Amino acid sequence: MPIVEASQQPKVRLGRTGGGSIAAAVFAFIERGAILRPQHARELRGSVLLRFSEGYQAVEVDLRGDEILVADARDADRAHDLVIEGAFHDFAALVAAPLTGGLPRPTSPVGRAALARLADGRIELEGPLRLARGLLRLISALPDKHAPQLPQQPAAAARRERA
Repeated sequence: MPIVEASQQPKVRLGRTGGGSIAAAVFAFIERGAILRPQHARELRGSVLLRFSEGYQAVEVDLRGDEILVADARDADRAHDLVIEGAFHDFAALVAAPLTGGLPRPTSPVGRAALARLADGRIELEGPLRLARGLLRLISALPDKHAPQLPQQPAAAARRERA
């Protein structure tokens, strides 16, 4: 993992939380993403509300460029740019999926499983697709340059050893 100067990373803060809150788990996803992709994190702007079907307190993520605030949602009537609703385990499937263009990669079994959750409504997105793709890229558990390792040919490996 490349080391990035702290001045380049947006400050990620955990705001108010209460009993039974999962804001700290969302904070961990966001903070890791800001460390891995600081430039991308700084470019994101908007307010996101995550609602979980298990009855957890909804979580707000305010993307402000140089600062990101993650907290329990206070006001249910507040307008948000993007609302994501679904079960936490379905949300976690999005985090674990390899991405292409900010969306789960359909050529991967994990990506197809995540896309199925979006297609069948287990996860609902309401708001700009651009912000949703940006958030998914930020919270992705996989590094950006995830290239598959191809098996080496024995002859090619022998040539390299002789060189």
